[in-house]
Amino acid sequence: MSDRHAQIERDWKGPRPSVSVVVLTLNEEINIEECLASCSFSDDVHVLDSGSTDRTCELAEALGASVAVHRFESFGTQRNWAIDNIETKHDWVFHLDADERFTPEIVREMASLLGQSPSQAGFHVPHKLMFMGRWLKRSGGYPTYQMRLFHKRRMRFCDFGHGQREETDGELGFLKAPYLHLSFSKGLYDWLDKHNRYSSLEALQFVEAGSRLPRVGELLSRDAIARRRAWKQVTYRVPAWPAMRYIATLLLFGGITEGRAGMTYARLLSTYEQMIQMKLRMLRSARSRGRAGFEVDSPQVAPTETFDAGDRPAAPIATDTKTTQEVLPGRTDVTGQLIPEASPWTFKQKVLRALWMLVGKPLFRVSFHNWYGVRRGLLRLFGAKVGKDVRVRPSVNVEVPWNLDLRDGAIIGDYAVLYSLGRITVGERTIISQYAHLCAGTHDHTDRRFPLIRDPIEIGPDAWIGADAYVGPNVKVGRLSVLGARSSTYKDLAPETVYVGNPSHALKKRELH
Repeated sequence: MSDRHAQIERDWKGPRPSVSVVVLTLNEEINIEECLASCSFSDDVHVLDSGSTDRTCELAEALGASVAVHRFESFGTQRNWAIDNIETKHDWVFHLDADERFTPEIVREMASLLGQSPSQAGFHVPHKLMFMGRWLKRSGGYPTYQMRLFHKRRMRFCDFGHGQREETDGELGFLKAPYLHLSFSKGLYDWLDKHNRYSSLEALQFVEAGSRLPRVGELLSRDAIARRRAWKQVTYRVPAWPAMRYIATLLLFGGITEGRAGMTYARLLSTYEQMIQMKLRMLRSARSRGRAGFEVDSPQVAPTETFDAGDRPAAPIATDTKTTQEVLPGRTDVTGQLIPEASPWTFKQKVLRALWMLVGKPLFRVSFHNWYGVRRGLLRLFGAKVGKDVRVRPSVNVEVPWNLDLRDGAIIGDYAVLYSLGRITVGERTIISQYAHLCAGTHDHTDRRFPLIRDPIEIGPDAWIGADAYVGPNVKVGRLSVLGARSSTYKDLAPETVYVGNPSHALKKRELH
């Protein structure tokens, strides 16, 4: 018994429920000890491994767990195999993932509940999503339920998407106390790798389910699980859903109140939804041409069912290596007038720009003059990188906030224009005076299509762009450089130099006293 196990045994004073625990694993060396330590209330703990190549099984056996190995085929199959082949001491079984932990609250609730010999087939259990050292109650959508506690003779599972659904004729209940879910315990790379593959399974399941829309009764069901599944069938049909989920997670559900952790997780959720929609388009396009699109087989993957759980995904996407891009000549109308290229903005970018114009920018403009923190928060909400003590006046015109990088202490004066079609970087303690215009976008006038060019602007630390000055695309302004009032520049400015005129020319070296 490890020191951690021994400590929990000494601390545990409550009733012990008659529950067998099955922990599902694949290469969980980093998690297995803490996970099994949280299971110390149970006198019957098993590990079902999918073929780990690290020390997961060795550590589990050393910690007193019974270990079985079964090659992963699918989520539902793996759980059914555990029911059929692992001889548990108790009829009630709890399936736990290695990145999850029991809490004293859920153990006490199970002890009280199972002491009454319930007739239900199983119980959905909520979990607390832990990320960056805090519980994401709002952005994590708490409570989200999973079928984890069930009677082994009343429950079976079937595959659904990247997870599974329960198959039973019995009634299902809900526990109130949650377990902890450390979804990022193996790092962000592992999370992204899993969700890349989950998105493939989600896309396949959606296409195979056909075009039937859920009924209104399903969308308004009192059953939270059924309601969530029905709404998935709707949201996958919404082109702007990834952006909408990002905004909804932050504003509607309050994820923005959970600081950097909530905002980061909202972006990850949006990325996951975007992967699903992208693969749906690929799959439909491939099938319309008589191809498979992409396949999801069943290699060694971790046996869990929720998109935000510590799961292993299925197979990668098989893509067509031959791509062709047609460059169309410029088009003209019957008079010979140039017809510009189609919009260079993606649908997602159009939606985000519309949200900024309709919601973000009006809030920005009406904020009180010294509410710099509020405006910093709004810019960050829409993707800008904003450092400490940045001061942006409410009358500043920001075109595309997610293309801004404002470093610590930067100041943007009244009515300045940050035309950030391309990236605009403003260095530490740099001052952009009133009415200054930073234009990070132009058009190729040599091409009949007049395509947009999004060249960046980079202004170094401690520089000063004077009142009503203009900085053109693809310009770098050096450290401590000054561009005088009403001057304009279309070329790089050397460090520690004062420039004036239109176009600007070097006047003298900048000397600080």
